[in-house]
Amino acid sequence: MHGMKEAIGLAIVGLSAGTAQAADTTACVAGLVCANAPQTVVSALQAAGYKAVLSKSKTTGNPMIESAASGYNFRIYFYECEANKDCASLQFNTAFNNDDGANTVELANLWNKDKRFSQMSFDPEDKSLSFAYDVTTLGGLNQRNFADVVDWWATMLGQLNAFFKAHPAQK
Repeated sequence: MHGMKEAIGLAIVGLSAGTAQAADTTACVAGLVCANAPQTVVSALQAAGYKAVLSKSKTTGNPMIESAASGYNFRIYFYECEANKDCASLQFNTAFNNDDGANTVELANLWNKDKRFSQMSFDPEDKSLSFAYDVTTLGGLNQRNFADVVDWWATMLGQLNAFFKAHPAQK
């Protein structure tokens, strides 16, 4: 049901063009988690018990982290970057291809109607769903706050699994 989509590019396009850039050129203070210091995000994820593999987005060249929680692989994309560095925000993202034909705009809207911290979008071209949670790190997040961000994301992924089971075919 709702198979994992390996190439996640849907959400990248929307934020990379036409938005005001707020690159963060301020040094990340020791002990904080900052998008402009990708290793701090990796270390904080690992400290919270998650795998974290740092690489670069093939689409933008910005940093990207691969991880997993609640049975789903996900990526953390870095946004508001200048020349692929000095990033100011993160997007936790996972996508689902349409293996079972259950992905619809109605399904995405049903999720979005009742959820506050995450959003689901539907790509009419390939019928994939993208599930995302955006976080700004401008000025840095302390370790406790970042752990809460990751906990919210893992909780939403768990809720997503229950949601898919409750709505197997919303067409």
